[in-house]
Amino acid sequence: MIHELVSKYRENLHASMARDLLNIITRHHRIQGSRELNMAIQELREILNGMGLSTKLLKITPGGVKGYMEIPAGWNLKKAYLEFKVGGTIIEKFDSKDYPTLVAAHSPPGEGCGELSICTNEECEGDVVLAKGYVYDLYKTIDAKLILLYDPKRFMDAVPYTGLFISKNEVLDKVVMNIPYITALRLQSMLIENPTRKITVCWKVDSEYSEEEILALLACNADEPTVLYTSHICHPKPGAHDNASGSVANALIAFAIANSKNQDYMPSCHAWIPEYTGTIFLKNALKNPPKAVINLDMVGSNQGVTGSTLNVVIPPLFMDSTIAAYAYLSVKYVMDTASSFGGFKLPGTRYSVSPYTAGSDHDVTIGWGWDSVMYNEWPSKYYHTSMDALSTLSITSLIQISLASLIAGSLYHQRFKVEQVRARFKEYLKAWYGIESLKTGISPTLISGLIEADRPLIPEKVKELETPISHRLLYKVMDRDVFLRLREIRGASTYLSLYAPLGYINGVENLMELFKQENLIAWTKNEEIIINNAWSIIKNEILK
Repeated sequence: MIHELVSKYRENLHASMARDLLNIITRHHRIQGSRELNMAIQELREILNGMGLSTKLLKITPGGVKGYMEIPAGWNLKKAYLEFKVGGTIIEKFDSKDYPTLVAAHSPPGEGCGELSICTNEECEGDVVLAKGYVYDLYKTIDAKLILLYDPKRFMDAVPYTGLFISKNEVLDKVVMNIPYITALRLQSMLIENPTRKITVCWKVDSEYSEEEILALLACNADEPTVLYTSHICHPKPGAHDNASGSVANALIAFAIANSKNQDYMPSCHAWIPEYTGTIFLKNALKNPPKAVINLDMVGSNQGVTGSTLNVVIPPLFMDSTIAAYAYLSVKYVMDTASSFGGFKLPGTRYSVSPYTAGSDHDVTIGWGWDSVMYNEWPSKYYHTSMDALSTLSITSLIQISLASLIAGSLYHQRFKVEQVRARFKEYLKAWYGIESLKTGISPTLISGLIEADRPLIPEKVKELETPISHRLLYKVMDRDVFLRLREIRGASTYLSLYAPLGYINGVENLMELFKQENLIAWTKNEEIIINNAWSIIKNEILK
């Protein structure tokens, strides 16, 4: 049966269509709240309508709050430049035409020249300050005309992408721009070698805030969808892997379903949204909730370029899931293209199952109790930088993940050997955790019980969390220093944004211990104190 599904769908997945769509989407600077994001969505809508798909636009009012998340203001970048001079010699220059990520998303406009200074021991002084850290915190705490941000975790030759996403009442007379880590190192070394040397920085950012509505796009072939496919279409130009790739895969999937109508036709919906802030409006936009959700975020890369592995990110283990089992089975069927000496099929693409990790639109739908899984490639060499270009993608891989997503949805719709598939996936998960425990020394005693027994949370019977808890909200309600320490603790964001809040309102016990075992984490006592303090604030001040 799986072979028949593969044959049916493969003939309607076209490489030329994938290339055309990638070119269309990546030419737009798709910052949340921007005119170009809306343009990308409008163009995609025209193409989907031309394919015979029925679409509708969702219109979101900028600003404001929904649940525990803020909706970004409207914002457009017109142009910007940045240059560094020693004496009369220009030593480095950047223009937003060449580096669209040069300006932090939603930075106020401004221009000027000033002498460069470097933060020391968290003390930052001067008109132009070179700094690293959480961009919103830097914006709020550094008194400077220009904040130059670098990120040691991003590819050092690329201009990183950062999102300030301030509200209109937070606009200050300062500009935030991004520079490559290698440039930051060069500037620092020049001042260390000669502390009296003066480096002059000149800049201009021409940006504007607007009242334009934020658009999202929805295409459904039925009022009662079996599967909802989601992909955030936002992010800066070019944003190929993140997330033109998932957006194109979603469109390929919708086209293939529309052109494969027969007795196995799958009722589905497809959403292209601004990440999180569009997804949180989907529930009211759908006539009926889906039975399952497949989120596509960063897929189809050339793994030799990006260094990525395809992760099948499952929901928290305290929530029952069927789509996760089908998603893994489908990836294994489609991606096992290599052969051993004995002729057994082996992975031709790196892939693995992954415990639940927050950070994309599946967080929202899991919070609503919808059975959700995510396909995501991680890590990605050029993630959130100006070098996230089309050259990082593989059309072959993009077609494969589209096919795997189609197979997963179709198997779910037909309830293909559902009890066997669920049982075998549980056995696989138990074995996976057993091997990982040998590697990490962390014994998954509670997890083994969750995998084998009935899960406490059943989709469609979950007490809903309206939205995940946003980082911005946590920053505003917590002590600043504690929040900044919290950001550096592995897994803390996933635990506090969704895992603990959803488990708590649904009466799940031993949440911290469950989470540590599920994610194979051994927090120190001090880290646990910080996380528990943050959780107390969430429980007593946010979820009350």
